[in-house]
Amino acid sequence: MRVLVLNPLSRSTKNIVRDLIYGCWCKGKRIGGAKAPPLSLLYVATVLKEDGFDIGFADAMAEQKESFNIKDYDFVIISTSTMSFNEDAQYLGELKKENPRLKTIVFGSHPTFMPEYCLSKKSVDFIVRKEPEFIIRDLLRSIKKKRDLTKVKGIGYREGKRVRINEFYPFIKNLDELPIPDRSLLPKDVDYFNPIIKRMPYTTAMTSRGCPGVCTFCNVPDFYGGSFRSRSAESVIEEIKQIVGMGYREIWFRDETFTVYKKRNNAIYDYIIKNNIDVTWICNARVGTVNKEEMKIMKKAGCHMIKFGVESGVQRILDNVKKNIDVRETKKVFKNANEVGVDTHAHVMLGMPGETRETIKATINFIKEINPTTATFGICTPYAGTPLFKDVSKKDSSIKDGSSIDLKKLHTTGYFNKYFTELTPEELERYVRLAYRKFYFRPSYVLKWLTKLDSMDQFKRVLLAGTNVFSFSIGQ
Repeated sequence: MRVLVLNPLSRSTKNIVRDLIYGCWCKGKRIGGAKAPPLSLLYVATVLKEDGFDIGFADAMAEQKESFNIKDYDFVIISTSTMSFNEDAQYLGELKKENPRLKTIVFGSHPTFMPEYCLSKKSVDFIVRKEPEFIIRDLLRSIKKKRDLTKVKGIGYREGKRVRINEFYPFIKNLDELPIPDRSLLPKDVDYFNPIIKRMPYTTAMTSRGCPGVCTFCNVPDFYGGSFRSRSAESVIEEIKQIVGMGYREIWFRDETFTVYKKRNNAIYDYIIKNNIDVTWICNARVGTVNKEEMKIMKKAGCHMIKFGVESGVQRILDNVKKNIDVRETKKVFKNANEVGVDTHAHVMLGMPGETRETIKATINFIKEINPTTATFGICTPYAGTPLFKDVSKKDSSIKDGSSIDLKKLHTTGYFNKYFTELTPEELERYVRLAYRKFYFRPSYVLKWLTKLDSMDQFKRVLLAGTNVFSFSIGQ
């Protein structure tokens, strides 16, 4: 039994992240074409490899590779999302034509929240809901030993014309039970480009799952059942050792909210500082979860950027989506980071519930005021698994499973925003481009970046990212 764990190439856009959807993933052109190792797939592949399965691993997105020796495999596993599902399902159909015995397994946000829709596609044989690692292992074990699939929790499949959805698999209480992802499986001689990375090569890591937030545009709360769990300091430190030992110089911690776990994080920082570990890193944080003193320690331990979900500069809009942060806190945390010398990134969404032309203009001015190092602007999109999606589906059944979203226009035009904002799709597109111009084309901003560049490698990455942002901003 041979298994291919695959991150497919997209024919619609040069970059797509198929991991969880937080309400506003940007297509690659606007964020400089950033790519990241497919961590969720790495976890699945590592679990299967350690369980004795004969696996192959391919990141076609990074390698820009279309073909594989698919006839050599019995199973192919991919992660899929609402925005990529239709394209992914079509691609799996092509693989099955090439290899009729091939069985397909899909996991991710879309199979979790829309299992019946996914299984309506004949190219999808099995869906996996929520945390995939042990579920996929159990599924393949059961198939290999010809056991009753009705006993495998967390999966869905067809029995003739009937769709069967089994009960959920329990959440992994102790994340230390997961193996450290085997990064030797990643394609060789591929540097994952990311303009905000300070030192190459870089990799990603996940030290916790879940988020204390309940934002109505985000599917993380439902995906993880409202729980948030972390790995131990010892487990994270061991992974850092392995990463540095493999020659990586930087880590992007992709936890939803890395800064929640104070005691554990202090142990990690202490280890890095005391042992002079040569690694720099980036993390995601939530406004209100990190103070100035913590930032000082984080910087000493190698942190050079913190990414925040700012979303809006208008309190009423934040309250409408249950963001549960205060714009005054946002101002303070960006001020603190600037004083400490830690770079910041602001994720911003336009077209949220209650949005008006005036609130969008206020948000653009707010982002200029807090002056993050970098920012991304997108359009709020109702994704499956979110309260926002449920609200829209009650008003317009044509949203179906949400997968009709056009990848080529994702977050550059509005989808179903008319049900929660007064702006038209065309207006939202213009405002996104305006936001990029207003933020990035300030002479003071350009000058600041030029003085920050400290290597030719960083200069090349920023130049490429800047070119892409410029092209998007002027409508090309």
